[in-house]
Amino acid sequence: MNKFVLMGMGAAVLIAGGVAAWMITSKPEPEPIPLDPYDYALVESWDAKPTEQPAAVWEDGWAIDVVQLTADTRRNPEDFVAALSSIGPVYAPKLRALDFAEDAASALQEYLETSNNGRAFVIATNQPLPASAVPVINADAMVRARFGGVLLLEDQETAFAPGVNPASVCSDRFGAGEVCAAPVAIKRTDGEWVIDEEGPAGEAVLDGFAEWLDGSAPKLAEPLGDLEEVEIIDIRRPGQTD
Repeated sequence: MNKFVLMGMGAAVLIAGGVAAWMITSKPEPEPIPLDPYDYALVESWDAKPTEQPAAVWEDGWAIDVVQLTADTRRNPEDFVAALSSIGPVYAPKLRALDFAEDAASALQEYLETSNNGRAFVIATNQPLPASAVPVINADAMVRARFGGVLLLEDQETAFAPGVNPASVCSDRFGAGEVCAAPVAIKRTDGEWVIDEEGPAGEAVLDGFAEWLDGSAPKLAEPLGDLEEVEIIDIRRPGQTD
């Protein structure tokens, strides 16, 4: 066979292969499938929650909870839960990455309404804290006072989403120009996930928080509970009529 024919056939094969490869590599990414919103009143909507309700502030005094708001993590959420539990009980809701702001606010609201019981808390996240979470914290001055700040996971450098003024959500523990946020690194040691004490460990948020609470934060009083219905009887003197 003529060598020029062979060369032409080879070129045709190369061109066809190149076209096929281009068609494969240029195939558009499939659209993400929207997920239904989570119902955070259901236990299955949480990756982690204490099995027993921690003591309320009016029972045992100040203690710190961790609300873990993570999405698109490089690790399993349970790894962070294990490490952060050295700070206090961890509440880790399942969050949709595409609806992070909406879910973060809803989960935080559910935690404050049903599980917080006046306890201090910090938020641990690998995302900037969304603006949707700010009104949830600021709705009650006592909640804002016992909000310790943001622990930044997975080398996250931005604590707050664009448009959020840190001074609008950080408590009075932080002065002008200070941001209530600090990085936290975790590592695996002897088969367990722990906070890496040799790396950043959230010092600016955690150090001195308990002492500040004792001296400066108002404590929530124990609720009185439901008042029993009392029947009011019209008492009349003898001989009195309408």
